[in-house]
Amino acid sequence: VDDIIARSLRYCDLAVSMGIGAIRSHVDTCDNELKGVQALLEVKNQVKDYLELQLVAFPQDGLYRDPTALENTIRALDMGVDIVGGIPHFERTMADGAESVRILCELAAKRGLRVDMHCDESDDPMSRNIESLAFETQRLGLQGRVAGSHLTSMHSMDNYYVAKLIDLIHEAGVSAIPN
Repeated sequence: VDDIIARSLRYCDLAVSMGIGAIRSHVDTCDNELKGVQALLEVKNQVKDYLELQLVAFPQDGLYRDPTALENTIRALDMGVDIVGGIPHFERTMADGAESVRILCELAAKRGLRVDMHCDESDDPMSRNIESLAFETQRLGLQGRVAGSHLTSMHSMDNYYVAKLIDLIHEAGVSAIPN
């Protein structure tokens, strides 16, 4: 934990020296000890006077692929992590990906938190978790509090579908970051 704190503080200080005033970092919640969470919460406390550090509870190995990911994500949020994260394209099936989006968005809605998901980091045109994220954003009234990133599968999708998808993302108020 101390090593993570030291490295993170060096990075934060470098970022501030370059004029950066805010950082959003995804912190792994698949580590049962939550060392990264502990460390980055301490860093957040130490830099709070000169840097906004937002932390995303991120089940890096997949919410359903890791047997303790959901429990650990909830623990991280209870410890003070700011944002609910997810990586639905990393689940074993599209159904599991959509279900992870639903569960994590409901968790965020219940707690009044933001959402930041890496949705479709793939060349597979059938990887369409951003569609699930936009739907859940609308269903739960999370407009303006949700970011979907790593949307690289969109470049492989059919133009007709993408045109409808872009409208859905816009209507849902999801910030889309293609990466």
